[in-house]
Amino acid sequence: MSNTKLILHGTLIDGTGADPVSDSAVVVRSGRIEAVGKTGDVAAPPEAEVIDATGATVMPGIIEAHAHVGGAPSDQKTLRLSLQRGITTVCSVSANLRGIELRKGIASASVRGCARMIAGCVVSPTHGHVKFRTADGPWEVRKAVREMVQAGADFIKTAASGGFWAADETCSSPNYTLEELQALTDEAHAWGVPVVVHCHTQPGLGNCITAGTDQIHHGAFIDEAAVRGIKDAGLFYVPTLAVTCQRNIIALADQPWQTKEMIEAQPGHRAGVRLAHELGVKLGVGTDYPGTHKTWKIGDRTMYELQELVGCGLSPMDAIVAATRTNADAYRKLDELGTLEPGKRADVLVVGADPLADIAVLYEPANILMVLKDGVVEYTDEAHKRHYRVGEDQPPARAKLP
Repeated sequence: MSNTKLILHGTLIDGTGADPVSDSAVVVRSGRIEAVGKTGDVAAPPEAEVIDATGATVMPGIIEAHAHVGGAPSDQKTLRLSLQRGITTVCSVSANLRGIELRKGIASASVRGCARMIAGCVVSPTHGHVKFRTADGPWEVRKAVREMVQAGADFIKTAASGGFWAADETCSSPNYTLEELQALTDEAHAWGVPVVVHCHTQPGLGNCITAGTDQIHHGAFIDEAAVRGIKDAGLFYVPTLAVTCQRNIIALADQPWQTKEMIEAQPGHRAGVRLAHELGVKLGVGTDYPGTHKTWKIGDRTMYELQELVGCGLSPMDAIVAATRTNADAYRKLDELGTLEPGKRADVLVVGADPLADIAVLYEPANILMVLKDGVVEYTDEAHKRHYRVGEDQPPARAKLP
């Protein structure tokens, strides 16, 4: 199979927020984007394998910014099916040590056919909402961060408030103090890794802003002061609206300690996101992925989040940028991922509908016609198999969703 591909005649959405390019050409060579532009303006390599995207949309692979994927065999299945749905990178906030090994296996291609992983390790207080490496007090926190960075963490995950899921906590339960958050953030930044914080309420939200953490996730009870503080500090906000959406509340009806607060949070959560968008806060797309199997198939939740964001005032283009360029930027991977620009990794979707007309088309698996990761066609529908030779070059058929 040629290591050069030419994707022709699709409508290009490059992930930067620029206007779409009709009748486009995308040249992929050795796993990277070599050139993009109008067909006729881009030189067609004679050796290229041509992929005809006529009538389709060509766009970057989706990045999921808040997943719970570790190193179990079931997590490999989650990452395989995620790739099939067009999610080419999954940022796991609880990868921890087993997840780091899975990340290495995917990167080395010893584990094949999976979405790329960005692996976070948890450092949290005793009786904290998130759990892995427990550390209390600033000096023990610094030691824990050093251990996780030494183990290979791409980022540090912690909590500054409680959450929904445990019956013995509420969203306002205390977690790390400002002093501990400052120590954690200072140490992580000293080693060059970002900090992702689970937080729903004040005073935790304000503490995250003061401490200079990089990303605040959830904010189900976010207030105006926090939204404005996030904007002024230049932080990323990943609201995970799927957590408080009606579909999730119905699925968790047998866990009233969760749904009581979710129902309370639902309107204010969305009002906070509307304000964040109006102010120009850097909004990312994450979902507590993959979500309960009671209502979410693998891939559903991320694509549903795009619809939730559009419901809060984002345009479909804004939502796509949030799930591609902004997520890559939030995890300090923008030099490699997130947009279809020369030099970037060739994570490309060919979509058989126009997501700018209706963002919901990305939710339907049948609309994902083809997925390339690092320039390799990982999944394609039956109609698009005609572009490949029979035998080992033929990409795998679409797997059945669970």
